[in-house]
Amino acid sequence: MLRVAHLILLAWLLPACVPLPPAAPPDTGVSAEENLFQKAEAAYRAHTYPQARAHYGAYLERYPQGKYAPRARLREAEVSGLLGDWQGALRRYQTLLAREPAPDIALKARYGLGQAYFKIGQYQQAAQVLDNLTAADLPRSLWFSTQALLAEIALKQGNVTQAFTRLRLAAQDLPSGDPEWFEDLKTRLVEQAAPAELESLAAMYRDAPLSAALLLRLARLSQEAGRLDEAKKWANTLQERFPGSPEAAAAARVLAGARRSLGVLLPLTGEMGNVGQKVRQGMELAVKGAAVDLVFRDTHNDPGAAAQAVRDLAQDQGLVAVLGPLSSGVAQSAAEAAQAARVPLITLSQKSGLTQTGDQIFQAFITPRQQVRALLRYTLGNLGLKRYAVLSPDSAYGRTFLQHFQEELEAQGGELAGQETYAAGTHDFAPALAALKDAAAGAEALFIPDDSAAVAKIADSLAHSLWKPARLLGTNLIHHPQTSEAQARALEGVLFPDAFFSGDSNPGVQQFVSAYRQQFGEAPDYLAAQGYVVARLLVRLLEAEKTLDRNSLPQKLLTAKTYPELPWFQGFSPSREEEAHLYVLTLKDGRVQMAP
Repeated sequence: MLRVAHLILLAWLLPACVPLPPAAPPDTGVSAEENLFQKAEAAYRAHTYPQARAHYGAYLERYPQGKYAPRARLREAEVSGLLGDWQGALRRYQTLLAREPAPDIALKARYGLGQAYFKIGQYQQAAQVLDNLTAADLPRSLWFSTQALLAEIALKQGNVTQAFTRLRLAAQDLPSGDPEWFEDLKTRLVEQAAPAELESLAAMYRDAPLSAALLLRLARLSQEAGRLDEAKKWANTLQERFPGSPEAAAAARVLAGARRSLGVLLPLTGEMGNVGQKVRQGMELAVKGAAVDLVFRDTHNDPGAAAQAVRDLAQDQGLVAVLGPLSSGVAQSAAEAAQAARVPLITLSQKSGLTQTGDQIFQAFITPRQQVRALLRYTLGNLGLKRYAVLSPDSAYGRTFLQHFQEELEAQGGELAGQETYAAGTHDFAPALAALKDAAAGAEALFIPDDSAAVAKIADSLAHSLWKPARLLGTNLIHHPQTSEAQARALEGVLFPDAFFSGDSNPGVQQFVSAYRQQFGEAPDYLAAQGYVVARLLVRLLEAEKTLDRNSLPQKLLTAKTYPELPWFQGFSPSREEEAHLYVLTLKDGRVQMAP
């Protein structure tokens, strides 16, 4: 709920924002006054609110009657609230209104005043300010936010009927408002309402679209109480009044106990077909015996095909979520299509920034940052290493890991003694090693983000040189089933992270490994394990809540706990990225083992 609360807070503040003045070219003689105000605005847009508050204060001290003074005072009040000083925000809004600013500033300040009263718990004063504001000719977005905040106040006061009335008014301008805030308010309203209140409102507002949520809640409550005839009555009423609505489809599933479906986007043919098949097998094992169907779509490593597949799958109202795709090349287009269709997507790509696409996008795959973070926590914390060197290929993979390694090393208090790059695909590492030797004197560990063959060649070169770092560190590319005996000897003692290790004695791990071997006649790898994790997680959530649908799934995912059968899954972060348990592994006597 932290994420939802944060989004709601931003939604309340949005109507108070003013249009930003256009940024002036650097050489057009912009005045000192405008420069100072623009500096404050830049800090505000960057969400560095302490700096923004200081800059707005400096502007007002120097230009108390300036061109941008009313806007600066409005921003000061907003920023005070954003920083949690709602008493200060209240005083600033009152002072601003006493100056009788222009109407557009005054309307936003009055909304801010009502919001500040609400945040400090003075609900009666907040309701009075906001109710008076509704008599003004408000912009549509401000009308939505004012009515939505009045609904929040009514819920705080326990007045469900009043909250419903306000939410109906907010719905009139939902296209100009915040859909997520609206859906959250609607969910909390129907959950707070007593059955008698739900019935009364559904009878009073027979044709209001919001009544569909009331009828669905009545059907669910009746089913949970074992009153199946009553549940059927409410479901039939819902389908008669609002045919084709998402609530009607959900009610039909409640009564029929229908099988649920999950869309899956994977490369099932072509050069990545073998990779996709591994993930598919893990997913199929996860849903075995469950009332869940997997609907596979071959992405063909084509961004357009992946986006179209998402749109096609989203047409099925019984579909709860989409899993995949794998490759970074198609993940972004799939994420954008899923966000637009409002269908949850759990992507299995390590592409950075995917979850920033929107609130429907989750990511469940080992990322470069997670790898270097786990590796450094182990080597800094367990081994006491302090000085590191990096030798990386000049490729997208190498550059990504180099950046994350540098950032994590600084964050965890280590020291980068030196770093060097080599041409991707080269077989001659001597020049790079010679350059690094001079730059990285005293380095205790050398991190090489490359595949096992390249790291083995570098390790072999180091074995015949005078410079021998105490530890070699790599990425999960070291964990490769085709590593030769000669390469394994060269890699003896190397440390690397991974999100799956079949040799883990954890009962959940061994149960999965045994079931996978029995089903498919081979040992699972990380891809199979991750396919199993995401599909099994969805199965567990759907089994726990029979009425779970795509609208309520994102919040359930954010609050999902660990399960003994899924020891790798540690939940999702507020940014909707999986917090996976990572192993730190090593090679000893030619075999992969957990590092001691």
